Amino acid sequence: MTKSYKEWLDLDVDQIEPIELSAQQKMKLKQTILKKQTTRKHMPKWVRHIAVAAIIGISMITTVNIAFPTLASQIPFMKNIASYFDNKSTMFENFDSYATEIGQVHSSNGLSMMIENAVYDGTSLTISFALETDTDLGDIPFIEGNFIDIKGALGAGGGSRLEKISDNKYVGLANITPHFDKEAPDELEVTWKPEAFLNMNNDTKVEGDWAFNFKVSKLAGELQLVNETVTNYDVTARFTALGKNDMSTVIHYEYEVVPEVLKKWPEVTVQFDQLRDNLGNTYVVNGNGAKSEDRGISYKSSATVQAIDPAATSITFVPNIYFSLGSGQGMEIKEMDSVTIPLK
Repeated sequence: MTKSYKEWLDLDVDQIEPIELSAQQKMKLKQTILKKQTTRKHMPKWVRHIAVAAIIGISMITTVNIAFPTLASQIPFMKNIASYFDNKSTMFENFDSYATEIGQVHSSNGLSMMIENAVYDGTSLTISFALETDTDLGDIPFIEGNFIDIKGALGAGGGSRLEKISDNKYVGLANITPHFDKEAPDELEVTWKPEAFLNMNNDTKVEGDWAFNFKVSKLAGELQLVNETVTNYDVTARFTALGKNDMSTVIHYEYEVVPEVLKKWPEVTVQFDQLRDNLGNTYVVNGNGAKSEDRGISYKSSATVQAIDPAATSITFVPNIYFSLGSGQGMEIKEMDSVTIPLK
């Protein structure tokens, strides 16, 4: 196999979209994979294709649980994992200052995996983790069976990043946004059971039995209710609240599509890639996926940025509408009018 892991993830399973997209936009189109579905939840066709593309390998291999201090003393790089990603995403600039220490290590089939820290901002969960293995997994390994289960959640969207830092050491960050029928809980109970790690360049695979279970409490913060609406191209987006804590700001929003539009474009999403405050600071936006209970007519969604400068009095961004035929058949992107939200 000649393609790298990043190239693999950027390809549609049927064909490449004819419209040029940035790597970040491509990743955002793949974020919402609802693992558990009810008959009321709508899963877009492109999500189903991504889910089918996951390879699942199950094996019965003995697992060894190692106390965190023991392994950490042997492998010093397994501290402050998020700092390896600081220059790539400002979301993790203050990660370790607010994270809950997990410190769980499991070893199986010659590969040790450690979960260092986790942060739950009330909407999304971010986990820092690391690997040590004598097997060369390439620069950016693929995690098979990479499903993180949240107790009580009906489904979730998210993804992970795992990168090589030396011959046999890897660091990673996983992010997941669980969806609940009711208000999100103040504490998450998390189970993560990756099944294998794959070198995408030569198909080398390490299968094993790694199982983690831990709890993470929500960061203290406040919710600012807002009411900003924009309508373009028969799509209406309503921005309803800002969840603010010391590490991040979560923008909550909803959007509705005129049913006639879905006859031409069966999959319509609203997202935005960056925003700026009135002081001139810009912020990278991490989309948290969306859920629909009426087969794509309306959605609830959110997006996360690092904590907004406390001196700022407003934020401004331009939402984009993605009109898609699904399964690589065609797409159009339209800009909506800019949105400005006052900060309190």
